Amino acid sequence: MRKIILALAAAATLPALPAAAHVTMDPAQAAPHAYVRAALRVPHGCGTAATTRITVRLPEGVTGARPMPKAGWTLVTAPREGAATPGGHGSAPEVATITWEGGRLPNEHYDEFVLRFRAPNTPDTVLWFPVRQECEGGAVTDWAEVPAEGRRLSDYPHPAASLRLTSPR
Repeated sequence: MRKIILALAAAATLPALPAAAHVTMDPAQAAPHAYVRAALRVPHGCGTAATTRITVRLPEGVTGARPMPKAGWTLVTAPREGAATPGGHGSAPEVATITWEGGRLPNEHYDEFVLRFRAPNTPDTVLWFPVRQECEGGAVTDWAEVPAEGRRLSDYPHPAASLRLTSPR
């Protein structure tokens, strides 16, 4: 019994581990100026309510973004203000936000929302992708907090999804 109490006391003094219950980007890192296929991982709903809409805001410098359709969900894209009109084969307007809506992701399940884009040519930086999660009953969670200099992601209850751009080899 004494060993159990000592183990519990020791565990109580350890720093808290960050919760993995926020929206994350997979992969977590990519090469600068590369085309990236990324999935926004949504691990749960809002409390017990099912997710019905996910909106991601693309950071400046991200170009050529295209969402992957998802069965049962409707896609809505909003063009980036001031972006040049596209021309040429397969071109599309530059996208500022992507929304998947109308589906239903129960709280007890997780899912991924996939997009493809070209990362900016800015090695050793982090791109932040704020995500708005809307759920049945009007519940909303904005996963939009960007850590201040010297702070850790785990210091924030609603961090934005992130993608680290690596150094060139």
